[in-house]
Amino acid sequence: MLSTEGFLYKICIWIYQITLLNLLFLISCIPIITVFPALAAAFGVSRQWVKKQEPNIISSYFHLFKENLRQSMVVGVFIIILGLLLYVDFQIITQTRSNLSIALYIFFCFMMVFYIAAILHVFPLMVNGYYTIKQLLVNSIKFSFFKFHLTLLNIICIYMIFFIAYKFPVIFVFFFSSICIFLTYWHINKKFVILEAFQKN
Repeated sequence: MLSTEGFLYKICIWIYQITLLNLLFLISCIPIITVFPALAAAFGVSRQWVKKQEPNIISSYFHLFKENLRQSMVVGVFIIILGLLLYVDFQIITQTRSNLSIALYIFFCFMMVFYIAAILHVFPLMVNGYYTIKQLLVNSIKFSFFKFHLTLLNIICIYMIFFIAYKFPVIFVFFFSSICIFLTYWHINKKFVILEAFQKN
């Protein structure tokens, strides 16, 4: 029998928890419109894991889903609109034939990096404290610049996991989303800890 203190038992529990969260997230995303509340709920559960808590995953997930429903939907609409604007800009840049096209393309690439970085911070901030929508959006941009190397490391980790999952599609079903969400919160929590230390000093 497996000891409840043994390494193998802990690994099995971790795999079960990651798989369960991933399946809850994917099921919640089926209506598509609920993607953003599902992200908030998954980040909330990941926050509890990072804080060394042991939540009831199902009840905690749906509680966080309901709790962040309105704010996550409003933020999600803003993210979509901004993403569409960037997409339109990209289409214009690719059709532009001028000396400025290369400079505009480089500028667009930087904008995309900061757009992705800001999105990565929105939901961790949402479940980490109480903010107005304006505060949430502004702080997500600020945090994306704060200790930017952690942001870049986070993006690289997600890309590597995506590459592995692309080779083994079963990972998308059971692990991809929950692992990316957990790693994202873990990286951003390091920023929270550093900022709290700065404030105390």
